[in-house]
Amino acid sequence: MRKTLGIIAVLGLASMVLVSGCYQPGGPVPEAAHPPVARAWTEAQVDQAVVMEERVISAPLPDAWGAPDVCDEIHFLRFRPADGSTLDPGDPLGVDAANTDAMLVMLPGILEGANGFEYTGRQMVYMAKTQDDMNIEIWAVERRNNRLEDVSAANYLEGELAAGRLTGQEAAQKAIDYYYLGKELNGRTFDGWYTDPDLPCLSEFGLELDTEDVFTVINTMVPDGAVRKQKVFVGGHSLGGFMTTMFAGWDLDGDPETLDDAGYNNCAGLFGFDTTVSSVRGFTELFLGSLPESLRGLIPDDVIPRDAYTTLLNSLRTDPNSNRILPFPMINAESMGLLEMLAMLARAEPDAECTVLREVPFSGSVHILLRFLFSRDLMTFNDGTPQLKDFRVTNEAMLGLIFDDSFAPVGMIQNSMGFLGGGNVVSKDFPLSESLKSIPVLGDTLGGFLGTGPYFIPNDAGPSVLQLGKGPLYHWVNFDEVGDAADPDFKDTRGTVTYTTATNEVADIQDVARVIYRGPMNLTEWYFSTRLMVDLIAALAPYGRDYGLNYMHGDMLETLPKIEFVAGQGVMGDAFGEEEPPPNTLRLLLEGYNHLDVLTASANTPARRENGVIRPLIEFVRENL
Repeated sequence: MRKTLGIIAVLGLASMVLVSGCYQPGGPVPEAAHPPVARAWTEAQVDQAVVMEERVISAPLPDAWGAPDVCDEIHFLRFRPADGSTLDPGDPLGVDAANTDAMLVMLPGILEGANGFEYTGRQMVYMAKTQDDMNIEIWAVERRNNRLEDVSAANYLEGELAAGRLTGQEAAQKAIDYYYLGKELNGRTFDGWYTDPDLPCLSEFGLELDTEDVFTVINTMVPDGAVRKQKVFVGGHSLGGFMTTMFAGWDLDGDPETLDDAGYNNCAGLFGFDTTVSSVRGFTELFLGSLPESLRGLIPDDVIPRDAYTTLLNSLRTDPNSNRILPFPMINAESMGLLEMLAMLARAEPDAECTVLREVPFSGSVHILLRFLFSRDLMTFNDGTPQLKDFRVTNEAMLGLIFDDSFAPVGMIQNSMGFLGGGNVVSKDFPLSESLKSIPVLGDTLGGFLGTGPYFIPNDAGPSVLQLGKGPLYHWVNFDEVGDAADPDFKDTRGTVTYTTATNEVADIQDVARVIYRGPMNLTEWYFSTRLMVDLIAALAPYGRDYGLNYMHGDMLETLPKIEFVAGQGVMGDAFGEEEPPPNTLRLLLEGYNHLDVLTASANTPARRENGVIRPLIEFVRENL
């Protein structure tokens, strides 16, 4: 026994020595933060002037679908002036059409919930009211599959934090207890993360349901068709742009001879956030090109043959192991739930050391995801040393490492929120390198999923592999502390490495943290329906209407005024940055913006840089009422 233990000890020491040869701390250190700019108005002022409330419309689904009762309602976030100026005097759930200048309906992108518009919605209503004397409302519509998420713990803990009954660390521990250890919270226990066999109803959660839910919201809130034509604007982010074009070309009753119920006759204009609302087929090609190969394999071309569509639909309905939940590489409900926990900590205790990742009993897939996001090179990814949990970082910095465009190599989730400070930060060549191609599965599946980079990583987890967790405490340098007009480059202390520039940092990390979890809904979409993605392509085929996909008026898109905001470093930047837009379309290229910055770029720091979305969108609405 002693001999065996001795061998194990020698082998363990040898493996640690080998690993330590890979880990070499050191490198350049970012310069000190620049002074932040003054806020033209505060978050508190916006919260006092703008109400964000959840609206619910009962719309039961067919019993045959087997959907849980929670899916028998349409939910949306309603943003309105707090003074009640837009409320219907006879029914406060409705809108006073005469006193409301415009209503904007916003549709989220892939893996995205209604909270994607939490910042834009509040700021736009506030700016229109205080700067333009305009009364507008914004309605951010959830897809029904978002009702399958268990966000009860996050919502309860949010309330406890706001009331001061819990610290951020206590709230995080209760979240771990609830989601991982089976403990009760507020009278409820977690049923677990759903998998494909658990959700047969997702086989029916497709384009027809989601598009007609948008019609239901608009028709319920604005019963008068003439008012809808004059004052309702519809738009979306990312995939929500495609959903917007589908709405505009949709025929609600399936009869192309009766046009009062056609989407384009029920709105005054369209808008898109890092997407296009002017070219359905063009968007299809571009969007599919940005997805990992594994997902593009589910949607082979820009048109699916009838037989292939029928076969896939039958598989979703009858095969419990079919991909009813769109299978994004490494990103699943568990990882998206984790993001809410980190965002709460970043808001509640931004400067405290983040210890939560050392305590969560993650699944293997989340371990791989964190290693993928946080490996300097292929060797580090393979041996797992050092890992993210080995570094000392503040709660705010942890959110930045997982969600910022300088650190997270996933283009579709990137914000431009600032940079790290407090320790060595070096460039990394993983996964944007030739070495990626040598990794089984990963090299073939990620495709254009990785964003553009360059990417960086902290490089001091401790003096050696035997002393991990003893490095400096890294903190976050907010977007407006990175460079300024006189000195726009954010460099290392010796001035030899340029980490980022003022142009490329546009979003306040505290605003982004709030978007992720604040309110009854959240930013992420845990269970995105594969059926929706397939239907979006099948709707372009002649057989689409045989399956209730009533996209019949695509040729009428050109008749509607449109505005598109294209992030220079986002999904559409390269494709649409220099291309001439179609008729009746205003296209604005936003330099330095990433895919999510179009929703989160700071609005109240014009001394730094004007928000490139909200003011132009207000002007577009005013001009096209």
